[in-house]
Amino acid sequence: MDSASYEAIRARINHIQAWRGTTNCSPHYHQSVEIVVALTDGVYTRVNNSERTLSARQICVADCFDIHTFDSHDNDTYIMIIPKELLSDYLAVKRKKHLSTPFIDDVEKCEKIIACIEALINDQPSQLTQLGYANTVMGLICEACGLSDSADSDISVMQAVLDYLEDNSDEDINLESLSRRFGYNKYYFSRLFNDFFKFNLNEYLARVRIKNFIAAMRADPAADIVGTALSCGFNSQQTFYRCFTKYYNMSPKSYLKTLNSDPRE
Repeated sequence: MDSASYEAIRARINHIQAWRGTTNCSPHYHQSVEIVVALTDGVYTRVNNSERTLSARQICVADCFDIHTFDSHDNDTYIMIIPKELLSDYLAVKRKKHLSTPFIDDVEKCEKIIACIEALINDQPSQLTQLGYANTVMGLICEACGLSDSADSDISVMQAVLDYLEDNSDEDINLESLSRRFGYNKYYFSRLFNDFFKFNLNEYLARVRIKNFIAAMRADPAADIVGTALSCGFNSQQTFYRCFTKYYNMSPKSYLKTLNSDPRE
């Protein structure tokens, strides 16, 4: 499973997900905690306004409601996602505080977290055992990262922007109308959007629409590819194929075949 596929189905998941694979996900946020372990040098990670290219065996953690994006550049990573249903003990400890840093490079802490992830990948633990792993991993993360008070108004604005784009990505959205909706000068808003997400608006919308296309085709594999793409907000077949091929380096039809043939899906 890759991260884009996970994002298309994550709303239905209420247990820990852990797997080895590549990651290349657009900026997004959710109630779950998402952990990425670099298995080789060169894994790009960004959480809110902090970014780092990880070296092998380093870890990045996206806390609940953090806006995050990852790109392993086709190299494998370990990915662990802990849903809100297993975070009650962690949330009781941290209360209104937040992780002081999303990055862990303490070798001992990293190896302990990695051991937990590998056990989850190799075994099929019960829900109670998963809760134990969740608490162990989050305890190690708190020890490594620390907790602090944090407030960033730009994060709240960008979360609202992401929500709006997610809910309205099938509509005709442009920079001028979006900046006006959120009360910004369009030039300032464009700079804020690009700085925060490292994508311009058109590229981000294309990624959201591709994610929604994948979700729709998973729900109805017999659906017409072009018709589904247009219903997801692409304005032409040519634009859809160009964006999809740029993102996945293969045609939509070829990609859908890989999903259907993947035994992990």
